Amino acid sequence: MRTTIKLVALLGTCTLVGCSSSDPSSDVPEDDLLAPPPAGAGVQFRMVAMLDPGVEIQRCKLFVVPPEGLNIQRDEVRFSSGSHHVLLYETPYAELPTETRHGVPIDATQVHDCKDGPQGEWEINGVFAGSQSRDGASFLGELPPGVAVKVPPGKVLLMNTHYINASAEPIETDARINIYTIPDGEVEIEGGMLFHYNPFIDVPARGASSARMRCTADQDISVVRIQSHTHSRGVGYVAHKVDIDGKMTELYAHDQWENVPTREFSPFLEVKKGEALDYRCDFANAEEREIAQGLTTKDEMCMLIGPYFPRSPMYENCHTKEGLLAATWFGSGAAACAETLSCLDEAKAVDGGNGPRSFGCIVNSCENVGPAISNVIRCQWSAGYGACAEACGQPGEACESCMATACKADLDACQIATCG
Repeated sequence: MRTTIKLVALLGTCTLVGCSSSDPSSDVPEDDLLAPPPAGAGVQFRMVAMLDPGVEIQRCKLFVVPPEGLNIQRDEVRFSSGSHHVLLYETPYAELPTETRHGVPIDATQVHDCKDGPQGEWEINGVFAGSQSRDGASFLGELPPGVAVKVPPGKVLLMNTHYINASAEPIETDARINIYTIPDGEVEIEGGMLFHYNPFIDVPARGASSARMRCTADQDISVVRIQSHTHSRGVGYVAHKVDIDGKMTELYAHDQWENVPTREFSPFLEVKKGEALDYRCDFANAEEREIAQGLTTKDEMCMLIGPYFPRSPMYENCHTKEGLLAATWFGSGAAACAETLSCLDEAKAVDGGNGPRSFGCIVNSCENVGPAISNVIRCQWSAGYGACAEACGQPGEACESCMATACKADLDACQIATCG
């Protein structure tokens, strides 16, 4: 069922300069949910819409950053009841797109349905601000004096809500994100937001499983706070810091998927170059169907999110300088690396290497082979680190032959990696 949207949100420039909701150019009713920042101190992003009874939906709205850009020092988030989260995403767009990633024409400055999540309709790079708790801590919170997340002028941002109306009557949804900024002259260090995403999740019907990922820092950083993100099958979460010698120190653990707690670090958590953040999501599936990683609430997610400084564009998304995923993924099963490779080969015929069968192969591998199988995945996903890009333009023997050569060292290492 597609709901009818009644847009009463602040429009255009008004939304981006923190003007009052009582401005005559807006028909948004004035209330005390969250007032905009004072003039010159920040901006408010807001989405207001109607939601029919019995409907669960994600919605999106795109905004353009004002000409002076934004130096974000803290955020504050409030939203009416019924939402799992309210988020402000970074996108790669330098100007407002006029159609979705599926080629559907749209005025993206209006509130619109994103039934498959924001990533289903738009390109997403990371998250700037938001909250998973109506009255709780936000993702960014407050950064130290002199530290700010810098957003360039003209950048396109995406605001996303996820509401459920369990009542028998239509409801008005209202979500607001305040961004508080500092002048250019006060910015001493550029900060960033960790946005670590594990793509390997597979939970059997009426079963349980775990998804674990590690990302090694490419430079020294200070982490201000962290929190998790899963969907409703998330029943446990734990994050560790991993020293260079492999020693793991627990940082954060809980069993909530809603009203998610945060871990504040005082003093800040120092992660040195070569050290890592390692996190695990535990899932329990009460449904009669398999649940895998995906973008909607019918799927699952496993993430670690949190502000840090100084910014590392590679580490915040756990990428290499070439843009490849740099993570190490650990399974919780008993399959050796060679067995996992065979599983992936068989699964590829079913889901093309990007579905529940393939994800399950990684989940069911044993912990010891995590580094070896991760290197194979990285080589295969990058077309042999770029060496086979031309040969693999079309699937076939030429691609397979090239990949066997380009990934030989990783494949050989995997063949001898065992669980013992």
